[in-house]
Amino acid sequence: MYKELPILGPDSLLAARAALAAHAQGRYLALHEAMLGEGDALTGPAVLDIARRLGLDEARLRVDMWSPEVTAALEKNHALAQAVGVNGTPAFVIGTDLIPGAVGLETFREAIARTRTR
Repeated sequence: MYKELPILGPDSLLAARAALAAHAQGRYLALHEAMLGEGDALTGPAVLDIARRLGLDEARLRVDMWSPEVTAALEKNHALAQAVGVNGTPAFVIGTDLIPGAVGLETFREAIARTRTR
């Protein structure tokens, strides 16, 4: 499960809001993955362009991005990150292990094995 944790400034926050708002249209994962795969900077116009290309209703997305539900989800994610000690992205939690940063497959295999033996 992904948790949006915008830490790179206003554009990062806008992208996180858009991803969460896309959930209301059943397109969270599609937008999230498309934004991750984007080679260019994710400015506001770029995020909305990606959303349009994916067929999202842009007017609805713009409204939903600033909904109380999206704001609450971001606040909850921030509180969770602080509680478990996440201070950067990406970060992964497997069982009780916190794995910061981009890591290789073997690190995940080891963490999963440790979790299964607990």
